[in-house]
Amino acid sequence: MADPPSPNPSRTPPAAGGWIGVIALLAALLGFWTVQQWRLQALLQQTAAARETHMLTQLVQATLARDAVLAGRLSTVRQDAATSPSSPVAPLGHRLAAAQGQAGLAAVSGVGVTVVLQDAARPSFPGEPAQLQLVHDQYVLHIVGLLSAAGARAISIAGQRYVSTTAIYCAGPTISVNGVTSGSPFVIRAVGQPTRLLAALANDPDVQGWSQLVSIQFHAASQVRVAPLPVMPNLSWLTPAGPHR
Repeated sequence: MADPPSPNPSRTPPAAGGWIGVIALLAALLGFWTVQQWRLQALLQQTAAARETHMLTQLVQATLARDAVLAGRLSTVRQDAATSPSSPVAPLGHRLAAAQGQAGLAAVSGVGVTVVLQDAARPSFPGEPAQLQLVHDQYVLHIVGLLSAAGARAISIAGQRYVSTTAIYCAGPTISVNGVTSGSPFVIRAVGQPTRLLAALANDPDVQGWSQLVSIQFHAASQVRVAPLPVMPNLSWLTPAGPHR
């Protein structure tokens, strides 16, 4: 009986050669896909950079155009201000300064008068009450009223600015003005037309009568300065009340 033929070791099975071709093809496809992805990524980055550069260029151009328009407007305003006879803001500034002076929020200087009230230095008459030899708050209030009615633009009492909210009252032998207490002599300064202010004081019968009890001296001054209020007054607006029930 004859032996079966043995296989030839020099021949490669067909199946092994097919797998090698498939693997080589897959490797080629993977390499091609990787290269294409890298190229696509680079293209996207270049496109984004170009788009951003374009947007920034447009933004810069728009900003420059806006700046040019604003510069033209500023030049026109400056030319109008230079050729205008007076600035429209100037009258408002003058009105504000005048209002601040009237409200006591700014110092006021000018010609005016100085009034000095001092407790009596003379010996008292027999049986005369000691109160008659002292300067009282009613003397100060009356003189301030006379000066205001005569056109005083600003008044101070013992260095304290007199305004609509100022409180003046006696505290023993002293007088309190705006919460600040001072003693005799009491100096009142007023900025205004000296002739009118002096006439108002000299022709008042109360001032003439009080001058027999205490010392009241007044004279014109070429330069009077009235300081502003040291503290802003605390004001509140009035509100309508509800209906009465």
